[in-house]
Amino acid sequence: MTSPAGSYPYRPETPPHPGEILKEQLDEQRVSQADLARRAGLSTKHVNQIVQGVVSLSPDIAVRLERATGVSAETWNQLEAVYQTHQSALEDERKLAGEIGWVGKFPLAFLAQMGVLRDTGQSLANLQRLLSFFGVATPDVAEQAWREYRLAFRRSELVEGDGYSIATWLRVCEVRARNIECEPFSRERLIASIPEMRNLTLQQPALWQVELPRLCASLGVSLVFIPALKNTHLSGVTRWLASDKVMIGLSDRFKTDDTFWFSFFHELAHVLLHGKRLTFLDHGKEPGDDGEVDSSPIFLHGDSKVPGASSESEREADKFAQNSLIPEQKLQKFLSLPAAVTEQAIRTFADDVGVAPSVVVGRLQHEKIVPWSFARKLKTVVRFNSN
Repeated sequence: MTSPAGSYPYRPETPPHPGEILKEQLDEQRVSQADLARRAGLSTKHVNQIVQGVVSLSPDIAVRLERATGVSAETWNQLEAVYQTHQSALEDERKLAGEIGWVGKFPLAFLAQMGVLRDTGQSLANLQRLLSFFGVATPDVAEQAWREYRLAFRRSELVEGDGYSIATWLRVCEVRARNIECEPFSRERLIASIPEMRNLTLQQPALWQVELPRLCASLGVSLVFIPALKNTHLSGVTRWLASDKVMIGLSDRFKTDDTFWFSFFHELAHVLLHGKRLTFLDHGKEPGDDGEVDSSPIFLHGDSKVPGASSESEREADKFAQNSLIPEQKLQKFLSLPAAVTEQAIRTFADDVGVAPSVVVGRLQHEKIVPWSFARKLKTVVRFNSN
């Protein structure tokens, strides 16, 4: 939590015990501890224990001290709260000092690049920043919270990456997405906006990386672009953050605009066609990989190397992405023409359909109509920065 603009919490490095303040009050007023004890209805021993910092100052004692010293009970209670909070923080730091090694499990360079950490050191400060970033109290709590994800990863036989890197990339997506202000989600307006989104394929990345998130936010979709993270093998994620706000996070894993647009419309299909209670993790489309994966409580999707694995949701999402970009009827008409598929023919067809030539190339490669090396110069490089 941050303080409101212009205000700062009172957090001295070594806050005094209320007994120190009480002693200063007694010395200033030239009042003995015994006299204070009589006027406050306390034993001299109890007052001395407060002054020495041996016992805590309870709300009941704070009320008595207000009447005896003129210092408000609220002030005494605040002094006690600040002192006890500081003591608890010191104890927490002592416990965390033995768990600093946990920091080393994370992609520290990536976290520093994203502004989560100030450096890449395995330090207590970075451990505390990591816990705050993930919104958990201790490493044990984090491990327990992620257990369901790990089980899903293992069941899917899909995610071969490092679990800590996966958790990091997903959390960066979520934090960025939650900070984007969106209009309430509207399925009808989202469907109506698909042609406008499709038209953005004709623009350069510098433009659509600005315009597409803006358009999505107006429809209740928080779209974030996060650089690909090594050892995650993830190209996208879809997750509902609230009943009226959904997150789509996309990486630049494959570095080309055709794969980006297919991934975007694939994730959009999950928003429009599938349940709000599931998280969809997109493993992406590797050249030559044709399998898919089954669902799990944390729904993983993408291509799997498991023979016979299938997913109706994945087929639906793939079909939606394909038809949203290039209607099947138009593609088949193009392929039925007697002329051979050439770069010029692709450009002409793309212009007729109203999409970037790279999208056509990617579709033809996926359909194995042309080799993966064909017309790659028609594709545009896509890279996301850390901002």
